[in-house]
Parts: sequence; structure tokens; C-alpha cells
Amino acid sequence: MATLRKLVSDVRSVHKILSTDSLITDRAIASEIRNNSLLLIKRETNLRKLWATDTLFTTIPCLEMMEVPISECCNYVDDCTIARTKFKLPRISEGNYQYVIQGVYSINAMSGKGKKLKEISINRYLNLLKLPVIKKEEYFWITNGYLYVNNPLLKAIRFVAFFEEDVTNDIMYPECGCGSPQYTNDEICKNPLDKEFALPGYLEQQVLQLTSQKLLSTYFNLKSDISAEGIDGQAPNSKPTN
Repeated sequence: MATLRKLVSDVRSVHKILSTDSLITDRAIASEIRNNSLLLIKRETNLRKLWATDTLFTTIPCLEMMEVPISECCNYVDDCTIARTKFKLPRISEGNYQYVIQGVYSINAMSGKGKKLKEISINRYLNLLKLPVIKKEEYFWITNGYLYVNNPLLKAIRFVAFFEEDVTNDIMYPECGCGSPQYTNDEICKNPLDKEFALPGYLEQQVLQLTSQKLLSTYFNLKSDISAEGIDGQAPNSKPTN
């Protein structure tokens, strides 16, 4: 899997005016790569593709949980409690019907393994609470950027999802002692450009092409359908004014 830095370099190598112009920063190119990647990946996941791949999803090995009243996430008045992630989650990609989540798992501190939780909406869970007998299942839902679990005693979960934002170090590398892997300072301090970028290989060329076209159109007012051969020999017609 390519790094974001390599993809930025690949975009610059497509056209001479992109490789030599200092107005277009690596950050601007990286942002456009992210936007186009999300566009194409959402198209694929909506078609039920990529859900089984390990190149797309990010695993957070240990998300700390804390006990909170159920009224925190809804208008339901009751003394029962549930568990909530300690930190707000990075923005999770959403498809036509659901969040792009591969799995949420409870963590067994002894074995490092756990049980997969079932996704449910808060409204459906509240309807379950009205039933005379509630199945002893563990459910999760997401509200206001937090993940909630109906088991208030759950101390940590393992979370696998496709995020639209970088996962911060305080979430990815917790100090909760729940059996999460050990990490080196090099991994923790790594530049985001040098981390593996979640983009399936068969979509790379499409992302590079879309990114190149958008940059040429935005910075040089060149039509996006001009061929690479026609662009390389030209000087930019104009640049945007600030």
C-alpha cells in the first residue's frame, strides 16, 4: 500500500507544470488526493465492495470506555447505565445505508480476543428496553461522535472502521493496559505523509487522474480533459489571484 507522500509525488510527476510550480503545496495535493479517494471508495462500498479488504480499514486496538447514564445519548429517562468511548471518534465514513464499520469487539484482557458486538440504532435499542424480556446481546451505536455500548461494565473495545480523518495518537496509542500492542516512538511520531494511505491499488490511477485534473483546472484554468501530452509543453495560462 502506497504512502500519501508517494501519491503526492506521483501527482507531481504527471505534468511538468505541477512538478515545478511552488504555488501548489504538498498539503494542497494531499488534501485533493484524500477528497478523491473518499469519493471513489464511497462509490465502491455503496456497491458492497471492499468490505472484506484489510487495506481500507483502520484498526484501533483499544478504545477506552466509561460508564454513563443512558440519558446522555437520548431522551430516555431511566436509572440504567451504558458505556461510552472516553474520546470522540474520528469522522467515520458513511455510505448510503450505514457507517463503514467492519467490526466492534469487546476485549478480553487475558486473551486479547473478544466477542463481536451487534450494531443497532438508539431508537431500536430503546424499543428493546420496553419488551418484557431483553436478549442478552451486546449492542453498539454511534451518537454525537461517540460510540455507545449497552454493557456498562465494558472497559474497552477493539474498533475497525474506515475513517475520513487521521486517528489521533491519544486514541490509537492509549495507555489503558488492556492488552494493546506496544509501539515505538518512531511509529508514534511518524509524519502523516509517511503512513500507509488507505487506498486500494486498483483505484490509485483514477485518484491520481482526478487529482491532477482538479489541480490543473483550479490553479491554471486548464480544461480537465486536456491530455498529458498537450499540457506538458504548455506554460500555464493564468493563476488565481488572492
